[in-house]
Amino acid sequence: MSRTRTERLVNLVICLLSTRRFLTAAQIAATVPGYEHDPDDSRDHEAFQRKFERDKAELRELGVPLETGTASVFDSEPGYRIARREYALPEIPLEPDEAAAVGIAARLWQHAGLAAAAS
Repeated sequence: MSRTRTERLVNLVICLLSTRRFLTAAQIAATVPGYEHDPDDSRDHEAFQRKFERDKAELRELGVPLETGTASVFDSEPGYRIARREYALPEIPLEPDEAAAVGIAARLWQHAGLAAAAS
């Protein structure tokens, strides 16, 4: 997968996780980098739609719980979002020695030399 596509998918997940309402494809295109297009240009808009459909399929294959619905009963265009409760990992129980190892690793990543890579 290309770096551009990976960034676009990550940005799409962030966008859909940060909203409670369903966002239409047009709203996503206006918000998520990598989906910019001219909606008045039919070829450009069709290319966006194909890209968006591929990305939604990829997220679903990866197990991302992408929901489809509408913001209100008056909306005819479907929207998308990711419910945080469905996306979050379950609690991970750690033994004391495992928790200590994770704590040490976290402190190492906070070190000035590794802070940029960690973020």
